[in-house]
Amino acid sequence: MNDNVNRQYQRWRDAEVEARDDEADAAFTGLFQSMPPEPAVSRAFTARTMEAVAAASARDARRARVVRRVVLPVAAAMLLVAGYFSAGFIGSALSATVVWLLNVAIAGVVSGATAVQSGPDGWTIVSSLGRATAAIIANPAVTITIFAVQAFAIAALVVLKRLLGSDRESFR
Repeated sequence: MNDNVNRQYQRWRDAEVEARDDEADAAFTGLFQSMPPEPAVSRAFTARTMEAVAAASARDARRARVVRRVVLPVAAAMLLVAGYFSAGFIGSALSATVVWLLNVAIAGVVSGATAVQSGPDGWTIVSSLGRATAAIIANPAVTITIFAVQAFAIAALVVLKRLLGSDRESFR
């Protein structure tokens, strides 16, 4: 029987490789029909398996009852004890956090009020701009150098744009 299956398989593979679809379908049907049927599961194996499943579910049910009756009340009691002994620490931390937040808020208000009161006025800003203008006028070499670098950068940008534009046109 194994030789028949091997022969049917080889016939199907050859037809598949050579792209003979109709013949490959017929060969696959013959291969499928020549396969030996799977042996049926014995009743003894089924009975042993079902007994093992029933025993496992009974153990799981017992374990769940133990957890509900013992572990959960013990965990709840431990949680209450931990809450009782840590209540002072939690209260202290909360009050320290509130005091810190109040200090930050008050410091922000005070620094904002002093900045508005002692900040620069309009004349200070105008005088700073005047000093910067005077520095540019006093040293024209720096100003000319800055303008020359900007002109060079603009020229390089225009040349680069033209070069890239011509590449795009040649691809069309």
